[in-house]
Amino acid sequence: MSREDTAARLSSRGVASVVVVLLTAAIGVGAYLTSPAHRLHDPVHALQQFDLFYLDEPAPLADQLDLDPGRPTLVVICERCQAPQVDAEVRMTDDPDIALRYGLLTADGRVGPGYAVIDAAGSLRYRTFDPAAADHTEQIAVLLDNAR
Repeated sequence: MSREDTAARLSSRGVASVVVVLLTAAIGVGAYLTSPAHRLHDPVHALQQFDLFYLDEPAPLADQLDLDPGRPTLVVICERCQAPQVDAEVRMTDDPDIALRYGLLTADGRVGPGYAVIDAAGSLRYRTFDPAAADHTEQIAVLLDNAR
């Protein structure tokens, strides 16, 4: 076998290897982009909550909560709890539909307990389960101050 034949065989093997690597990479990237795992790496994932809403969208069911535009609102979602004493509009509800829309309905159908912070523009900015929201007025005040 001549030196040219050997070089041609090595060259064709090299091209074939590169093609296989590129196809494998393309298939892997395609599979990743179409998989549920890709949604976990969404650039705004930090704002996403359980695929229900984003924390910069209008507050769900604002009309049912009778929100006062221009003021931040604390929405307390629970069946039996005490409202925190904060310098903001406070709405209390035990409505399962509202709890569901705010991601505060448990897997077993229990409402909260938790709360959500709506900013003065009417956008949802924060929500969390909290069994003792009335004991956490300082933390809630910081959230509300940033929602003005």
